[in-house]
Amino acid sequence: MKKEKLDAFTDSVIAIIITLMVLEIKLPAIHTGTILEVLRHICIYAMSFVVIGITWLNYHATFKHIEKLTPRIIWLNMIFLFLLSLVPLPTQALGQDFLLKNSHVFYASVLTAVSFVFCLLQIESNQYIRYLSHTEIRFINRKNWIATILYALAIPLSQISIFLSTFVFILMPVLYFIPSAKLSMEEEKQP
Repeated sequence: MKKEKLDAFTDSVIAIIITLMVLEIKLPAIHTGTILEVLRHICIYAMSFVVIGITWLNYHATFKHIEKLTPRIIWLNMIFLFLLSLVPLPTQALGQDFLLKNSHVFYASVLTAVSFVFCLLQIESNQYIRYLSHTEIRFINRKNWIATILYALAIPLSQISIFLSTFVFILMPVLYFIPSAKLSMEEEKQP
């Protein structure tokens, strides 16, 4: 299989996931008393949208450097897309019952699974990556494992307080927006 076909398929699935997620938002009748509830739904959708967007960007940042696809990479990619396609479900649960611990556990569990399989996909792809130094690859792997661990920690943290798990859900996208000094220095060295 050509890499471009897998990229196009992945892009299509992610576009469908985002579409399904927005269609699943169940807004109450909008009036003065429900504004906060409407805003909560929008914020939860935005948080999930950003998570999917960052995941898509990380996917392309890795796959643009891969020289060869193996059956294992293709199957890990399919598992990754399957798990990512589940994100609208916990997003909907979180929007409907934000104060329930189980909604937070569900959301954190799905994001942990997505992140874990993405780490496996990254590790499997490392040997076929060109144009990235070992330092860059190690940094990317480390960042992905930190995300997996933090999402996994959100599960027990939600049992203590839903606001702790919410903090993790907000913190993770913010961490990915912080530019890396290591990668910036490596990019400056390349011609």
